[in-house]
Amino acid sequence: MTWAILLPLILAVLHYLLAVRHYGLLSPDGLFVCTQMLMVVGTAMLVEPESPVDARYLRIVVTAVSLYIVSSSFTYLCLRSRPDHPYSARDHRRGYHVRLVRPQGQVLVVTVLSLAAILAYFAAVGYSAFLLGLKGQLSGNPVDVATLRLQSYAGDAYLAPGYANQFKNVLFPALVTVILTWAFSRPGLFARLGGVVLAAIAVFALLGNGQRGAFFLFLVTLAIYVLVVNRRRMSRWTLLLPVMGVPLALLATYALGRSAGLADDPFGATSQELYKRFLNDNQMSGLAAFRYTETLPVQYGAEWYRALRGILPSDRGSTLPNEVFATLYGSMTGTAPPSMWGSVHFNFGTFGVLVFAVVLGVCLQALSFHTLRRPTYNTLELIGYAGVTATLGTWAVSGPDALLNLGIVTYLLIWWWGARWNRLGLPAVTLRQRRRSPEPAPTSSTTDPPVPRPAVPAG
Repeated sequence: MTWAILLPLILAVLHYLLAVRHYGLLSPDGLFVCTQMLMVVGTAMLVEPESPVDARYLRIVVTAVSLYIVSSSFTYLCLRSRPDHPYSARDHRRGYHVRLVRPQGQVLVVTVLSLAAILAYFAAVGYSAFLLGLKGQLSGNPVDVATLRLQSYAGDAYLAPGYANQFKNVLFPALVTVILTWAFSRPGLFARLGGVVLAAIAVFALLGNGQRGAFFLFLVTLAIYVLVVNRRRMSRWTLLLPVMGVPLALLATYALGRSAGLADDPFGATSQELYKRFLNDNQMSGLAAFRYTETLPVQYGAEWYRALRGILPSDRGSTLPNEVFATLYGSMTGTAPPSMWGSVHFNFGTFGVLVFAVVLGVCLQALSFHTLRRPTYNTLELIGYAGVTATLGTWAVSGPDALLNLGIVTYLLIWWWGARWNRLGLPAVTLRQRRRSPEPAPTSSTTDPPVPRPAVPAG
């Protein structure tokens, strides 16, 4: 299936040379292309060449990704040629200043409320699957983390996990990041120690219920945030992210017992599990879902509607991921969602996939092109932008309900909150950075004067 990889790979390289190199891989468009290339490569390795159903699914994925790249590239050329949006070199896009939002007032109140929601959630669950799993692995008596995780999400008692996730996976870690940025810009040790304590709580919140997906997604969000705070330049914090994040990811995989051979070779087994997560798990789930839905009638959006209704506490939502899981493992106690393209195909058919790929290419390119072009941004805006970028850029499975569950609305609200903070002229301190090019520096390191800003997330 080399041909399947070759076509989108060539297009991706051309797309990078044309557009992505000007705004970076860690942008909505650049990250989405990387994610989809992983899906293409992983899917091509799994399909059975003799199976017409598998071959058709691979053609759909390859065609959709290729159309997306072509659409995105064409949109970039159109935007670049507009007289009201002249092309800007990369150095110009680095010319904005960053203002630090202080941990006081609204930020402090929302952080405390988020922490209270996290503590209430784990108190209602009664345990931490991560801590129990780690204790079991270290003591030589592994526990059934999968069952513990399932009980916290879909046990006898409804614990509003989807709503709790917006606090523990999105809002609290995002605000802690903003606080940490402020704390490490100050000379005092007390603020930094307090920030480190909050960071430890955020890591526990992300890993506590036994799922690694939220942790991985926030690592991507954090990488994007560090990059844009440093105006798309590399910094020591960019290098520290993998140093700090990879051991935690390996520890989480080890604690959750998600791989065979943990006792004999923990590092090898957990590394293999991480490899499977990027190149096997979502691809296998997507292929199994297409095999299941290929013979079913097109839903014309009905399955997406059911999935979106599942956000409500009184509605279970779509059972498609559970049904696909049952075809793989004989039980509906887990989920195996379709890929994003498979979900579009099930809901709108092959023609719908083609249209969706073109429209998505236009939208993500426009978002990537227009953002970070103002002279000043604050850290609330940048963490909101980073979260939106990570959520959209790593979208690989299910329909739009997946974006909601991963917190895109919460990140959009944080982005809006930061823009409103600017518009109202609320206190923020300009971040001093070492200049590498002759740029105009701020005249004061204290609170900036109020500057009119749009009240909506703008680029």
